[in-house]
Amino acid sequence: MNLRESIVDGLVDVRTHKMRTFLQTLGVILGVASLVAVQGLVDSGRRQATKFFSEFGGLTKILVVNRPVKATVVTARQLASDGLTWSDALAIRQEVPFATQVDPIAQAELPIRYGDYERTNDVTGATPDYTSVYKFYPARGRFLIPDDIESQSRVCVLGDTAARFYFGNEDPVGKILTISDVGFKVVGVMRRKEFYFGKGDHNALEWMNRQTFVPLSAMIARFSGDTRKRVQYINVMVDKVENNPKAAEAIKAILLRRHAGVPDFEVINRAERMRQRAEQNQAFDVVFLVSGIVSLVVGGIVIMNIMLASFQERIREVGIRKAMGALGTDIAAQFLVESILVTSIGGTLGLALGVGFAQAISALIGQPAIITMKMALVGVIASVTVGLFFGLYPAVKASRLNPVEALRYE
Repeated sequence: MNLRESIVDGLVDVRTHKMRTFLQTLGVILGVASLVAVQGLVDSGRRQATKFFSEFGGLTKILVVNRPVKATVVTARQLASDGLTWSDALAIRQEVPFATQVDPIAQAELPIRYGDYERTNDVTGATPDYTSVYKFYPARGRFLIPDDIESQSRVCVLGDTAARFYFGNEDPVGKILTISDVGFKVVGVMRRKEFYFGKGDHNALEWMNRQTFVPLSAMIARFSGDTRKRVQYINVMVDKVENNPKAAEAIKAILLRRHAGVPDFEVINRAERMRQRAEQNQAFDVVFLVSGIVSLVVGGIVIMNIMLASFQERIREVGIRKAMGALGTDIAAQFLVESILVTSIGGTLGLALGVGFAQAISALIGQPAIITMKMALVGVIASVTVGLFFGLYPAVKASRLNPVEALRYE
């Protein structure tokens, strides 16, 4: 019996014993479905997070934030530290070789007035690097320029939502917006930013559209009056992700030196955070992966037992074949082909069920699932491997059968 005849014989056996085949493959179906569904959802989540971060800086961004020292007794040195300042940002720009943009940010809640609109809103003091750091560019007019910083210009740039809040349907460019009783000329409106996780309707980047930007120098000189020029946080863009750890260490060293050794700041390496989060999620991935593997192993054991039972039923058939000249390898190949055929059918059904699971969970949690060709191949290969491994023992046992004893078997 050649390979084609073995496959045909196996298909006939499957068709003859449909319920037995279904029970044989149930473990494999559930195991493959579990692997495909979980990997599809995990991969989708990973891609969504990477795409989300790429919308405002990507993985080459390092964020430096104020982190006041928490201690019962505060030392004089800690009290003397100013926290993050504009001067810190300038030092980072000059001394960190991997830094391509450095953007210090100062924010305050200030009363804003135009016509009938009068409300307290967040105002952001920024530098021209902001657009490159956040990949956030003007739709009309312009963003802040170096001359605005040097001259403390009374100009402002609005996010799309902020412009509609203040001016309704009017074109705000060229009009005067009153911020804390100081008139600021609107010189630009930013392009609208949008990002939705899955099929959700919440714009995760709406906070960017609500912003009102003024030059950082004007923010400090006209509103805070802070002679130490303190800022809330500093964005640092690095030339490539591989240099993030070196840049983060260099930033820490510079700030510790400038803050007299007081660690009242935190350097957040976004790429490192993503890696740590991925490692934490790996625990869940492993749990689901082990569950899928356990299902496959249980399915394999069931297949082996039923193959052994089938072998008992077919002892005379095997004996006749061997008496007619069939080699042990021919018999073994026949049983292995049948085992792999059954698990392949289970793997295919499991793949379809896994896609269905992933789509159902995706609809439930509002997050798309991504089933790649690689995942499908992993599912099919896993099922074939189970068939090969657990079909081996019945195949070897059948191949070693003595034809004389087999023909005497009742």
